[in-house]
Amino acid sequence: MRRKGAFYDRMRVIYPFPIFTMYSNTANPTFADFSLRKQKMTRTAAFLEHVNDTVDFSFTEEWHEQLHPSRRGRPPFDAGVMFRVILLQLWFGLSDAEAEEHIYDRQSFQQFLGITTDTDVPDETTICRFRALLQKHKLEEAFFVEVYRQLEEHGVKIRRGKIVDATICETPKGRKRKDGTTTRDDDAGFTKKNGRGYHGYKGHIATDTKGKFIEERVISSASPHDSQFFDELVDDSDQAAFADSAYINTERKQKYREDGKLYGIVERATRNHPLTSSQKKRNRKLSTVRCRVEHPFAEIKKRMKFWLRYRGQRKNEWQFTMVCAAYNLKRLVGEYHPAQKQAVIWRPPVLRRVTVSGEC
Repeated sequence: MRRKGAFYDRMRVIYPFPIFTMYSNTANPTFADFSLRKQKMTRTAAFLEHVNDTVDFSFTEEWHEQLHPSRRGRPPFDAGVMFRVILLQLWFGLSDAEAEEHIYDRQSFQQFLGITTDTDVPDETTICRFRALLQKHKLEEAFFVEVYRQLEEHGVKIRRGKIVDATICETPKGRKRKDGTTTRDDDAGFTKKNGRGYHGYKGHIATDTKGKFIEERVISSASPHDSQFFDELVDDSDQAAFADSAYINTERKQKYREDGKLYGIVERATRNHPLTSSQKKRNRKLSTVRCRVEHPFAEIKKRMKFWLRYRGQRKNEWQFTMVCAAYNLKRLVGEYHPAQKQAVIWRPPVLRRVTVSGEC
């Protein structure tokens, strides 16, 4: 019985032009198949390309000398490459093993890292050790400040006030071992929200009122109330502060009004004291500004797949600071880069019905 593709095999010998590559055997592709295949610019590849064009990673050169002072032994991976791997983990919610696999598999990741061969790919142990070095030298604060500086260089940081809010970051409650000890994180705490109990930490942030960039961040146990960290997130130089009703404070409200600052805390009704119509109207106006602080939490938790992976407040504080800085970088590239903005956040126009009167 004649094979189905025998005709095209004979024609390839007689007429060896690229037009017949579409009929080649897909199970055994040739170099011509890869070279003639149409390369599509994916959203991930476009985003990573704009990151390299927008962000200045020269600060990692100083980190390389600080993290690897010794000249003995095998040369370590470049700190710039390894730090980009950490960013990929934060942006796409990857573990160490998943990051290694994705770098091997995805061409966009290799181009972002500047890797040309498989021998240049760091394994999961190397990634874990590099992250431990970052935690040991406490470089997360330096990275957050560097991102803040680059935001100001691009002219996207406009200080018009701060919006404060907190979110619950759950961690496993742990289990008891046979020897009586437990695997529970001792630094984590318990809290209750809407009748449901949670165990873990709370991430507190303060964003600007326009660009939704995270300016301040604090992580704490889940037990303390949100209002206890208001003064750590908002300083005296801020001319306005917005928050939900959990941050109500009569003394702070009076001080803000005496200093001529905008006190944007949402009012809350109490027993036998319902909100008046003017207070409800004011709350609706404040909510149009206050709701912007929810967007960073949605981006970090849903798209960046953030969750606390470690035990102990020190490691979780490092992770929360790094993910906030990585969010600011992603926000800078995705929102303010013209090509990325057109490719990612474009929306189709709304078609409206138009009534035409008269004769045609």
